[in-house]
Amino acid sequence: MNGQPLSALQLLFMVMLSVGLMNHVIIIPFMLEAAHRDAWIAALGALACLLVWLPLLYFTIRQLNGERLFDWLKARFSSAAAYAMAGVSSAFLLLHSFVTLNDTVTFTTTSYLTATPRWALILVIVAVCFYNSYQGIDSIANTSMIICPFVIVFGFFVMLSTTPHKDYSLLRPTLEHGVGPVLNGMMYAGAGYVEVIVLLFLSHRLPRPFSWKALAAIAVFTAGLSIGPTIGTITEFGPEQATRLRYPAFEQWRMVSLGTYIEHVDFLSVYQWLSGAFIRISLSTALIVELFPIRHPQTRRWVLIVLYLAITLAALAPVSDEQFLHFVKHGVLPASLLFSLALSVVLSGFALLAYRKKKRGVAG
Repeated sequence: MNGQPLSALQLLFMVMLSVGLMNHVIIIPFMLEAAHRDAWIAALGALACLLVWLPLLYFTIRQLNGERLFDWLKARFSSAAAYAMAGVSSAFLLLHSFVTLNDTVTFTTTSYLTATPRWALILVIVAVCFYNSYQGIDSIANTSMIICPFVIVFGFFVMLSTTPHKDYSLLRPTLEHGVGPVLNGMMYAGAGYVEVIVLLFLSHRLPRPFSWKALAAIAVFTAGLSIGPTIGTITEFGPEQATRLRYPAFEQWRMVSLGTYIEHVDFLSVYQWLSGAFIRISLSTALIVELFPIRHPQTRRWVLIVLYLAITLAALAPVSDEQFLHFVKHGVLPASLLFSLALSVVLSGFALLAYRKKKRGVAG
């Protein structure tokens, strides 16, 4: 069963939470490190490139026409192509599940639960995410509808509350060191922006018809989750201090106060982070099951158990935060960008072949 199409709002909230965690949390420190003061230019430049790439994704989605990606590839090309796509994409999704889990636990143990063992946090996060992913895409979409509005409200709250601390003159001068650092920063921004490719994995649950405006809106909104905090971090802390921050978007919360007597409202940032991590891990693992022709509930359960066991063991590995950041910076993000671009080119090529076959069939 493919299930009923999701509403446009369900899709937007779900993707904003999942891809938004990548764009809002993971890539910003690397953008700042690569481009320094010009990180905001890198974020905007990557958005321009995203809008150039997006028609490729939209063409493929249109050719899928609400069909499950695996079934579409198997019916029009071969089982080998379908299983190859599902296998490589599953590795991509599982890797990002691990990165999200590990970074969430690190944030938790260094920010507010400093005495709690990592294994305890991992087990709790894995348990709630497993339950949500086992319940399926509908459960993930519905929980997104509940928690995302608060994430958005808190985001606007911190943006407006920190306005007195912002000095926009810190964004200039631009291109002090040429375009090289900007291009490096664009690579990290692009690795997050192109994650909207997960919409291909949800092709059988997309609203019908799925318009270009809806796709562009989702892409721009998720990219904005990088652009806004990047500008905010530079204007509040300055380019030098900003590059030293481990979690730039969340450091802004420490500057928020309500009048004279209310401070330390940064606990709201914990809600934002955990909401994004919860949906991102749940969705990534659920999509792995969706990518394959797994229909039996018991098979689905055992596949998810194996997936969650894998990311649990990986997160328990004795790896320092410096080693983890090196792995993400030099391995995960460049590989994610290349994977997403390559997959979009290959699938759009398949879509073009299918389109031409269909046209010839109609003409004949």
